Parts: sequence; structure tokens; C-alpha cells
Amino acid sequence: MPIDPRRIAVAPLPLPGPQFLAGILNALPIWALTSQQKELRLSLAGLLLAQGAGQPDCAAAAKGLLAYAGQIDPFDAPSLALLAQTQAQTPFLPPRAAAMASLLAGMPQPADDVSYEAIAASGDADLFIRYLEVSCRDRVAGLARLAPAFAGLCRLPDPQLAERLLAEFAPVLPPSLFARLAAEFAVLRLSPEIALDRLATLDADVWGLFVALATSHCLDRLGDREGALSACLTARRVLPYHVNLTLRAFELAKPVTVPPPAKAGEVAVCLYSLNKAELFYDCLTHLAATDLGEAMVAVLDNGSTDATPDMLAGMAARFPAGRFVSVRLPVNIGAPGARNWLLALPEVAACTHVAFLDDDAFPQRDWLSRLLATARDNPMAGAVGCAINDLDAPRDHQSADFNLFPPNMGQPTMAEAKERLFVCEACRGAADLSLFAYTRPCLSVSGCCHLLSRQALTKAGPFDIRFNPTQFDDLERDIRSFLAGHPCVYDGTVRVGHKQGSSLAKAQTQAQVSQVLGNKIKLEYAVSDADADRLWRENLALLGRDLLEKAQVVEGLA
Repeated sequence: MPIDPRRIAVAPLPLPGPQFLAGILNALPIWALTSQQKELRLSLAGLLLAQGAGQPDCAAAAKGLLAYAGQIDPFDAPSLALLAQTQAQTPFLPPRAAAMASLLAGMPQPADDVSYEAIAASGDADLFIRYLEVSCRDRVAGLARLAPAFAGLCRLPDPQLAERLLAEFAPVLPPSLFARLAAEFAVLRLSPEIALDRLATLDADVWGLFVALATSHCLDRLGDREGALSACLTARRVLPYHVNLTLRAFELAKPVTVPPPAKAGEVAVCLYSLNKAELFYDCLTHLAATDLGEAMVAVLDNGSTDATPDMLAGMAARFPAGRFVSVRLPVNIGAPGARNWLLALPEVAACTHVAFLDDDAFPQRDWLSRLLATARDNPMAGAVGCAINDLDAPRDHQSADFNLFPPNMGQPTMAEAKERLFVCEACRGAADLSLFAYTRPCLSVSGCCHLLSRQALTKAGPFDIRFNPTQFDDLERDIRSFLAGHPCVYDGTVRVGHKQGSSLAKAQTQAQVSQVLGNKIKLEYAVSDADADRLWRENLALLGRDLLEKAQVVEGLA
């Protein structure tokens, strides 16, 4: 029987008082960053528990965060350990949920020297599959062997093979846990209808929060926005201080409108590329099939020596006459230089907005009109960004909104510079369950796809070529825009598939790592101490105000 989103059962958890969210944002502004980054969530839960018996609201919120962590990531060992410890000291979970937490926290470890980490690091898909085939027959440590490998199993290219391998573990897993993992696999790799059927079978006392948020995601995929909101509110009633649930519920409650297409002179879509002729061809072909309205498209060949020039010569025919401009440079001038060159083209300079798109980015059909609508709703936005996801299934997150930790919370990466700018990347590599599908102001957005305001560009300036060939050039420009009174706005309801992932995350060689570190040093010294202090304080204050305003609206929905 399909799930009725209004009747999803979630076991009650300790609740703090109604003023807890405002109080915790005042005491710990970092609360507004996210409730989804597991390291930050665990740190906050531990900090709340440390307040002692005299702060029951803190203890209640910590228990809720830990219970939530155990349901959405049942193999997160640090969170499970603290959950089991807290439950042993002051029981608060239903009996079956407590038993599951105890089982997962104390699962027996393999006695041999087979290292899953080494297998994963090898990148050998056949070896990984063989590991799973052997592990599913281990009656003693099969669960412990599956735990670190489950995420990789869900992301095998062949979903039928992945599902078969998961089914092989059924005899060595508790039935309730196997049903939970099978449901997650369906949410990530199968149809929403199949996922909803599996979610409906889960034990509500053990997995109710996961059922609610996964149901909300699946119903939204099916176009049932009212049902998605109802399921989201079910989870939030148990966790009213959860940042992402609050933002997501607010987003789902907004009326859906169809924004008008871009008008002439409103926006130029700009792309640049170097020696990626085949991939750039796919990107531009996809772009031509999206709803560009009367936008113009400008592309720059950044010194390619492959077939890119010939490809671009034939590409103009795919776009309306007079709305495709192509520029070829004899040498590579780097990403900031290429963007500035495009910004200076007369056809681009005449537009009120400029959308930059990576040469391996594949946006939704209505991406441009929706970003423009968000820009109209936020006329002071320096840039409007969106959610960046893997292009291939299950389309995990690459980036959402970027914000700053306080300097004392950061983890320095080098001794050569005094680091003060530590960016919170809340979602990299996480499964997309729509918990980053919200709109809010922020410090920075991904340069893979962002819409820039000509007004903010004029006030804060273009991209800084000192960051050639790339890395941190987007963040540095967004920082200048923020300081000039034009913060970014993130619209995570718009998703863009990204083929190759972040160049920052892919840095492996000594030269690549050195380039990243060198540009990080440039970034640190480009921002004064006074501005660095102002940035994180104003950034967190902006997030906190936005969260409280939306929480008040969401409370009214209940």
C-alpha cells in the first residue's frame, strides 16, 4: 500500500522548548550553517551534551540530532558511538531503536587483514565486487564488512548488479536493517514508486525519520508537492531545530510559478573551454535544447589545440541567428582571464545578467528562467547559484551554498599563511535527498553554474587574474561582492549535472596541490584581517536571520 504522507509515524524524541532555536543561534551562530554535515552535527551534539543536566533543552536537541544521525547514516561510527553512550546514560529511544543503535555501535569487526579502504583506493571495480561477494557469506562479520562498502555498492554503474549484491547480504543482516538498506538503495537508484513501496514496510520506531524525509524526496520527484511538504513537516515536528528540514519545508510551502523565459538583453550565457572538443560539443548541444528564451550565448576557445575550433564553427547553427558569439584565443589565459574576456564582449556587456556555465555542465531545461526569477526576487544578489550534482546516477551532491566557519573552528592546511577563511562545504559527496533544495542568502555559490548581476560586477569588479589558471577565483569575487553589499543567493531547487567534478577536489599531483595551496595563500592575503572578521560574522548573522524568519513561517504551517 502506498505511503500516506499525512500518516507517517515517527517515534517521539525529547523536545527542547519553543525558544531553543533562537537561543542556540544567539549562543552558537554556526548552528545556522547546516544540520546535514555529519562532522559538524556530531560536534554540536557533543557540545550540547557537555552542558550537563542543568540544560535540558540542550540535552533534548543533542539526543534528537543523534537519533537522526543513526537513522539517515546507520554506518556513521562516531555518531553511533555517541548515540549508544547517550542512550546508556539516559535512555530516550524506543526499545527496538535502542537495540538497533546498540547493534550497529557494537558490530563485531573482521578478524583478518582484508582492508576495504585499500580496495576502495585501488579503484578496481572487479576487486570491489569480489569483496562484496565474499563478505556476504561472512556470518560473523558480514555486517561490519558491508558497513564501509554500502555507499560504494549503491553507486555501482549497473543498478541490477548492485541490487543483486545487496540481496546477498540479507541472510547476515537483521531483517529490519536489511529492509532499511534496501529502501535507501531504491531511493537512490530505482523509481520513486518502488522506493515508496519499500519505505512503507520499514519499522517506524526504528526508521521513522528516514521514512519521512525519503518519502518527501520521492513524492517531490513525482510532482506531489503537497505530499512532499506533509512528509517533511512530519520529520520537522520531531526536530524543529533542524536547519535543512526547516529550509526545505519553507521551500515546499511556496507556491509554484512558471517564470517567463529570458528576454533580449536580460542575460548572456557564457562558456569557455580548453581542449575538450567532444565534451564541449555535448555540453553545447545540451545547452541549445534548454529553454534559453531570447538569451544570447557567448563561447570562448581558450587556446585549444584539438578539434574545438572546427566544432564551434559548426555549433552556431544550433542556436538562433544572431544569438551565438564565438571567440578564439591563441593561448590559454586561464579561467579568470577567460571570464573577464567574455564579460568585456560588447554583446555580453549590454546584458543586465551574465550566466557562466562550465564546459561539462548539463543544466535542467528551465534552469535559466528559474535562476533569473530568483535574481528578480533578490535584486541585491551579487550572484545566484544552484545545486551542483554528479551527472551520473545516483547524482550525488558536489556543492550547494558555501559559507564560513569562525576562524577558530577551521583546520589549517599549511604553515605558510595565517588562515582565517574556512569554507563549510556541507554536502560534497552526499546523496541527494532534497535536503539542500532550498533558497537562501550565502557567502558564495559554485562557479560551475552561476548567474552574475551586472550591477554587482560594476560595483565589486570582475574576476582577479592573479588566481590563474583557476581555483578560488569564484570565491574571491563572491567575497568582494559580499563586502560591497551584494551577497550571493543559493537556489538549490535548480540542479545542474556536472560531468567531471570540482577541479579543487580532484587535485592529486604535486603541481596541482601546489597550485591550490598557492591560490589559497593569495586568497588569505587578498582579504584584510578586519574584512575576514566581518565576513564570517555577517555571513552567519545573515543565515541566522533567514532561518528564524523561515522557521516562524513553517511553525504556522503546522
